[in-house]
Amino acid sequence: MKQAGEHLPTKLDQALERLKLRAEEARQRSAEQRKKAQEAEAERRKYLVVQLPLWADEVRAHPNESCRAALFTVRRARKRRVYTDENIFVVGDGKISFTGIELRAENDELVWLQILHYAKEYPLGRWVEFTPHQLCTDIGWTPSGPNYKLLRECLLRLKATALTIESKRLNGGLALSLIGDFLWRGEDGKPLTRYAVQVPQEIRDWFGDSNFTRLNWEAYRNLPPVSRRLYDYAASHRDPYPLKAETIYQLCGSDAESVENFRKVLRRAVKALDDSGLLKVDMTRTGLVRFKR
Repeated sequence: MKQAGEHLPTKLDQALERLKLRAEEARQRSAEQRKKAQEAEAERRKYLVVQLPLWADEVRAHPNESCRAALFTVRRARKRRVYTDENIFVVGDGKISFTGIELRAENDELVWLQILHYAKEYPLGRWVEFTPHQLCTDIGWTPSGPNYKLLRECLLRLKATALTIESKRLNGGLALSLIGDFLWRGEDGKPLTRYAVQVPQEIRDWFGDSNFTRLNWEAYRNLPPVSRRLYDYAASHRDPYPLKAETIYQLCGSDAESVENFRKVLRRAVKALDDSGLLKVDMTRTGLVRFKR
């Protein structure tokens, strides 16, 4: 007999309980299916061939964001700065934070662009081999012992980098190193005749299908560093906006004592770029640099 306060389950209660159990079982199955799908996608990616877009042999390719950022400076101080997750100057939208030893346009930028040029022929993550003689020749350096040493220093700096790049195009951000592992010494500690470098797969996301700038290599590598930084910026836009001397000073990461002192260097750089025939560029008396592609 039912006592006061006692509740006997009705058919409706039992049906609701069964529905709850089925819903929980369905949720668990769905979670398990998602987990299996994620594992399958991770496994598939292991065998996915990720490769840079192809470009012509007479050009080198630079991601647009790095063309517009002070990632490679024109500083000349003997001692290089060390950055720890610091925001670097960017013209326009986006944000880049950098960890590593200061990179310079006069050498590190040239080496990195040439490494990317070699790497475009292979799946990213695979070892890319070259001789130091070959790379020095390709970037316009005289093949020699001192330059081989400089090349190794550049590659070690490029390896010891960590960048976080944020932009609307990248859906929130991208973290990467400019190059991966670098082999140049044998087990005996002596330099190898052939070096080997890996380029991380994340670089492909940075390049996208067309988010990079093609640079005329023969003329580009012979420009002075400030002229190259101007060309990086201008070539990455269909119709580049004019830039004030103060903005270029920051874009170049210059260590000139003042913007006024930098203007003297800038005028020479503008003339060198204009004389190169890569594009028309001039500088007004007020320090505004204008570009015409």
